[in-house]
Amino acid sequence: MSEKQITTLLSLMNQRQACLSSACKEIANWIDKQGDVPAAGKIRASLKALEADEAQVRKALTSLSLDRPIPRFRS
Repeated sequence: MSEKQITTLLSLMNQRQACLSSACKEIANWIDKQGDVPAAGKIRASLKALEADEAQVRKALTSLSLDRPIPRFRS
């Protein structure tokens, strides 16, 4: 697997994780509105670990993208 494919795959995984986190937050909000505050709190607690790592993951993905030389275009 090439470096570009790995970076693309990691970016896709990060995007999917963000989508799942967003969906889980919506579910937690819905559960909260239904009156099951403890269950909603458990979901939100689980999501805190993902949120804590988000900045580090973005920084790593950005550094992977920037480490490659910029392609030169023929004129």
